[in-house]
Amino acid sequence: MDGVVDLPLEPDRERKAHVLLAASELYVARGYHDADEARIFEELFRQLLPETPASQRLAIARLLAAYEHPPEGCLETLAADSDEAVAAAALAGPAPLCEAALIAAVGRGPERVRAAVAARPDLAAPVRLALARHAAPSTLKRLLAMAPSGPDDDVLDVLFTRPEVIGELAVPLARRHVLPASLLFALFLDLDEAGRMEALAAAETRALADFARRGDPRVLHASFKPDVLKHLVDAALSGGAAAFAAHLAYTLDLDGETAARIVEDRGGEALMVALRALGTSDTESGRIAVRLLGQRLPLERLRALLALHDRITPHATHHLIRGLSAGLEVALREAREAASVRAVAGEILPLAAGGEGQHHMPLFSGQARGEARTSDPRGTDAQRQPAARPLQRRDRDAG
Repeated sequence: MDGVVDLPLEPDRERKAHVLLAASELYVARGYHDADEARIFEELFRQLLPETPASQRLAIARLLAAYEHPPEGCLETLAADSDEAVAAAALAGPAPLCEAALIAAVGRGPERVRAAVAARPDLAAPVRLALARHAAPSTLKRLLAMAPSGPDDDVLDVLFTRPEVIGELAVPLARRHVLPASLLFALFLDLDEAGRMEALAAAETRALADFARRGDPRVLHASFKPDVLKHLVDAALSGGAAAFAAHLAYTLDLDGETAARIVEDRGGEALMVALRALGTSDTESGRIAVRLLGQRLPLERLRALLALHDRITPHATHHLIRGLSAGLEVALREAREAASVRAVAGEILPLAAGGEGQHHMPLFSGQARGEARTSDPRGTDAQRQPAARPLQRRDRDAG
């Protein structure tokens, strides 16, 4: 530390601006400093930092962030720097930072700073909660990547209050099997293939629960008049995607944007769900699939989709369509209400372990296998769930 103490503090502003960087380079060159040396550097840092240009503050932040034992308070000050590059550099290294400084950095932003915090290992729960409240989807994806076992229930509860980000997080959340069934349905169009298979498994489980409660398979089917289906098929085969989407929206009580996304969906699973819910014949479904998907999907993929169409049950597709029709806000409200019930009941369960936060097998095998029993004294999910409503439809169109 002798070299640091001996550095001349020239009155010349330009020369003085370089002193702190030189002192920092000398400081990190040694692996250990006693308390007196650390105190001298801290005082030098406090006095000279305001006159140090941003380019040198950035270099200093990188030096101290990589140092195992940075002088007390210095890295926290850099983490609050007005220059986002300096603040992000101070947060990016392995050097320890106090919890309060990390939470403050998340609150201040901007997103580059929040991303640097999210990339730090072993974040405390309050820091993760702050990120869940403030971070953009890209940063939240990084946070989820740092937790292979999945996010805490508290983090999920916060995310479920942010509909503006939850859609972009659908895939990583579904991969960790933490989305309740209602959100799997509402987010079906945002999921990848594995997530969609999980959603279908959840829908099949709901259908089985309905059957177990009602006992009569005839109540599990909704039907549409032949003329309605004929108009739909004609629209798909001769009118094109836009015409079919308009008919689909009207018949299944979907908004226009959702119907258009179903028709234009690259994977094709959404179209199979819609056709199964409508009750078109296998032949008609095949013709529609070829007409709408044939130009962008290979033959093997079309065959796989038609096989999926054969496996899924109509009643399961009704659950999915109702979820899409109700929308994300409704699904999020249900998830929040379920979280409140868990909190009041004092259940120590992961979100995906029971109730509305049931967890489902990621691969569809014709029936769902993962909806777990909760500790609710009223009975199992199958006994508790309200009776499934038929799809909304106009009386003149339904039979």
